Formats: sequence, C-alpha cells, structure tokens
Amino acid sequence: STAPPPAVAGALDASLSIVAGEPERREMLIRLSARLRTRLIDAGLSVPHGSSQIIPVLLGENERAIQVAQAMQAQGFDVRAIRPPSVPRGTARLRITVNIALDEAVLDRFADALAAAMKESTSWSVVSS
Repeated sequence: STAPPPAVAGALDASLSIVAGEPERREMLIRLSARLRTRLIDAGLSVPHGSSQIIPVLLGENERAIQVAQAMQAQGFDVRAIRPPSVPRGTARLRITVNIALDEAVLDRFADALAAAMKESTSWSVVSS
C-alpha cells in the first residue's frame, strides 16, 4: 500500500522516452531559462547565476516576498513566495519556474512586471517603515 501505483511507473517510462527522443525540448528550456535569467539580472534583481529552469529571486524579507508574489499573481503569473522554514531566515524569495509552454514574449512581459513589482515593493517598504 506504500508503493507508487503502476500508472506512476508508466508515466515515468513515457517521460524518459520523451527526454531521450526529443532533446530539442530540453534545449529550448535551457534557452528560455537563460533568457529570463539574463533579463532579470539586467533589471537589477538578485538572481544567482546558473542554468536551471528554476530561478530564485532573492528578496530577504518575508513581507516583501509576499507582497511581490501577490502583485505578480494579480497580473496572472503563478508566483509563490518561499519563506522560512523552507529557506533560511532572512532569505525569503520567489521561485520562478520556466517551462517550454512559455514563449519569449510572455517571459519578457513577466520580467518587466516583476521588475516593476520589485520597485513598488521597495517604495512601499520605505513608506511603511
């Protein structure tokens, strides 16, 4: 009763076949991720260098992470604030995940919206301090 159901094994087998048979999907994901990461870094956001499709945007304060995530959600982007205990105290962040269903125009719109939300959150935190 604790083993995964046979359907999970079938799905894993199918996904491994796709990975092996369609390398262009992985290459596209790498390109899209690199594009977004570069756009975010160019916008001055705290994004570590790397090649993963999971891109953390470091914010530090829990409240700021929540505020920016909510601003992005209001614009239709599924962005979550990651806070302690999932990450060390003082390292709250957004976790952005790129997938190949996204195109460059959506990623560019996302980068612009995130940069604006980050600026707004800085203004807000200064005003409310």
